[in-house]
Amino acid sequence: MAAMSSPTAAAAPDSPPLLLRGATVLTLDPAATVLPAGDLLIERGRVAAIGSSLAAPPEARVLELSGHLVLPGLVQGHLHLGQTMFRGLAEGRRLLPWLRERIWPLEAGHDDESAYWCALLGAAECLLGGTTTIQDIGIGPGAAGLLRAIDESGLRGLAGMCLMDAGEGAPPGLIGDTDEVLARTEELGKGLSANEPGGRVGYVLNPRFILSCSDELWRGVVELSERLGWPIHTHALEQAEETAQVRRLKADRDEIEYFDDSGVLARDLRIAHGVWLDDGHLRRVRKGCFSVVHCPSSNLKLGSGIADLAAVRAAGIAVGIGADGAPCNNDLDAWEEIRLAALLAQLKSGPGALTGLEALRLATSEGARALGLENEVGSIEVGKAADVVVLAGDRPELWAGPTADPHDTVAFGASRAAVRHVLIAGELVVENGVLTGLDLATLRREATRTLDAVIARSGLSL
Repeated sequence: MAAMSSPTAAAAPDSPPLLLRGATVLTLDPAATVLPAGDLLIERGRVAAIGSSLAAPPEARVLELSGHLVLPGLVQGHLHLGQTMFRGLAEGRRLLPWLRERIWPLEAGHDDESAYWCALLGAAECLLGGTTTIQDIGIGPGAAGLLRAIDESGLRGLAGMCLMDAGEGAPPGLIGDTDEVLARTEELGKGLSANEPGGRVGYVLNPRFILSCSDELWRGVVELSERLGWPIHTHALEQAEETAQVRRLKADRDEIEYFDDSGVLARDLRIAHGVWLDDGHLRRVRKGCFSVVHCPSSNLKLGSGIADLAAVRAAGIAVGIGADGAPCNNDLDAWEEIRLAALLAQLKSGPGALTGLEALRLATSEGARALGLENEVGSIEVGKAADVVVLAGDRPELWAGPTADPHDTVAFGASRAAVRHVLIAGELVVENGVLTGLDLATLRREATRTLDAVIARSGLSL
């Protein structure tokens, strides 16, 4: 296997202070505070002060941002960075054929090297678009390479091995022995950087979905979650056909009923999609630590349906947002998901069902709460991690009259084309629209090289 050299250096805790001066700051704090000409002082990777006309400490670097917009770095709560290479290779299919005919064979073709470059390519796309925190559902073969890539990319968040020990139509290379799958995920989780001082990537248990996990595997996941405190992240209630098969397999129980009976619902559970959550489900999940990650582009492309976001949020359930994966989106642009979430909610529930501010919260403060990271990220507040995105205010789509709410302007008008700078823990990971620690030419070249081997191992004729 070719060497996989680390593309970034860890953020230095003694980096000089950084002062962001003169921007319109959308803090996304509980009061949705907006500073029209605000300054943001960053020291030791954290927000040290917010205000106007702040004095620059000695040796501080100053970024003059008059006319620009500063927001918290975006949070994407459901991603498949291990599928980034498969963009455009599984078109025109609904969920289960999409998995069985293309995605599962391709994932089975991964090894650590291909998964490493695949995940780095996806991470680069996230960073360039202003995403600073992710929750990734991982892969099986190649999981170590994927986790290493996420750790080295500079992103913050949660990731883990995708767990499968069953699944109609799944290739043998994707299905592991139950005990071995559980032992492997525990081993990988204990090796992640969050276990070290300054580590940014924590572990999450990722049983893929009910149709690919035995009862024994779910019991093991619950035991690991109880013993090690790791949250659980899975797909559920994405398509009606999926739930119908779950009912046939699990004694006429749907996903939420099965999770309740098996103890999963008693843990910290985050489900991706939740398109078919109904009032009965919402009453049942209120009692636990439960969140939903909304994936509007993927739900549309795979024909899954339109989630009732207003009802889920009205039930007091935290909702995050995610692009899902490149083969079912086909991009990883969180701004597109924000806009779509707001528009689809108004189609489903009427104008005003999800305001611009509320849509932005799905990818910032509320999205952080959905991942249990609200004390660290999701808003610009003193003491929190300095994960920040700067939008170029001279973009025509971000011009608005003086009485317009800037949250509306950003939620409905921003795109990754407007991203100027991105900071994680106070370090510029994107500066003037260019990655500082990853080389795109290298990522594209290595992804192209290793994809050929993945396709060959998959047995597909593409």
